[in-house]
Amino acid sequence: MTSKSLGRPTNDELILSKDHILKVALKVLDEQGEIGLSFRKLANVFGVTAMALKHHVGSRQDIIKSLVEVVYKNVNEITITDDSKEVIRALLDNYCKCVFKHPNVSRLLLIDHSLINKELIELTNSIRKHAISLVNDETEGILLADLIVDYTHGFALAAASQNEKTDLGVLTINDFYKGIDWIFARV
Repeated sequence: MTSKSLGRPTNDELILSKDHILKVALKVLDEQGEIGLSFRKLANVFGVTAMALKHHVGSRQDIIKSLVEVVYKNVNEITITDDSKEVIRALLDNYCKCVFKHPNVSRLLLIDHSLINKELIELTNSIRKHAISLVNDETEGILLADLIVDYTHGFALAAASQNEKTDLGVLTINDFYKGIDWIFARV
């Protein structure tokens, strides 16, 4: 029986890359939550030391920031239209899909606002801009946008956290749209 040596693997054993480490880290975060995301656990997956991983990805906070970048990379990519309601709806749809797919990344965002990246700031600014155009008033538009954003966070995290059918049934994106359409009907 041979013992595995610590340190960097030889080139023929494994090539570590930041992208590969992030892919595995995202899977671990999705499956085990924040508690599962440790250098020691990730290092075991790759068969290397924690320091070897840190060399490629930086600190734990750097990994989490990078995961936010990966998860929300395309959140603002929508078909452009002049209808502000449709723009807001499409942006929120993209956001909900990200949360449904990777709820633990979204939970970390709500805990630590320093993780909010340029894509999410752009998302919020776009929602605000279109909400303002819907009501033709900056103060009310910002209030409307904040209401929509808070509703979306709450719904998306609740729906993504469902482990099984409840008395109310399983929440879906269509349930989300019912709430958004209710809000839009009053604007």
